[in-house]
Amino acid sequence: MDFIGMSDIGLMRKKNEDSYLINEDIGLFIVCDGMGGHKSGDIASDLAVKEINNYVIENNVLDEPSKILLESIQKANYLIWHESKTNPECYEMGTTVTAAIIHNNKLIAANVGDSCLYIIRNNNLIKVTKDHTLAEQMLSKGLLSADEINSNAYNHVLTRALGIDKQVVVDLFFEEIYSNDFIILCSDGLTDLIPDAEILEFIMDNYNNSLETIAKELIELAIYRGGSDNITIILIRI
Repeated sequence: MDFIGMSDIGLMRKKNEDSYLINEDIGLFIVCDGMGGHKSGDIASDLAVKEINNYVIENNVLDEPSKILLESIQKANYLIWHESKTNPECYEMGTTVTAAIIHNNKLIAANVGDSCLYIIRNNNLIKVTKDHTLAEQMLSKGLLSADEINSNAYNHVLTRALGIDKQVVVDLFFEEIYSNDFIILCSDGLTDLIPDAEILEFIMDNYNNSLETIAKELIELAIYRGGSDNITIILIRI
């Protein structure tokens, strides 16, 4: 298994509110996107990746990976929520989270918000996570089509995020992992500017290149198209 993580501030933001973490020893991968437009989004995302990582290490995540992963995200949520209530400089801060544990050919993913995880397999792109946005709710109710969702104003209105309430609902996903699978975790700074079909085409055309080259070129493409948000990506090649 090869992997790499990379993040860029983009062209429009004053600071990078994304955070990511890779813990090779336990196969833990995390991408968090601090809530844009809110104070201290960078603090929230940094707290989340550190708290999740510390909790899974302290509680031996490989014994009960789904349970420990859920607990770690709830712990991070409470920490961010408490800090936002007690520190005026952190008022209303929040973050998305997408976290994955890969062990023994199995992937357990958890997400809150609209950072996402993809698996590319047999020339197909599978979006494992579900975005928690108003636009996604409208899509599920038939009020939007799949073609309309990216351009809809509600596509950036989150319905869930860490730090907003004392507890948070976390989605869990379970996937078998196979040889030659290509896994992507990313913030919406990438997916807002590069459609899923184009991500698939790009990865298939560049599959044998170094992960560093692939990550750099994807970020450069998002920047070329406007770089309107921070851009964070973790690439994993099985």
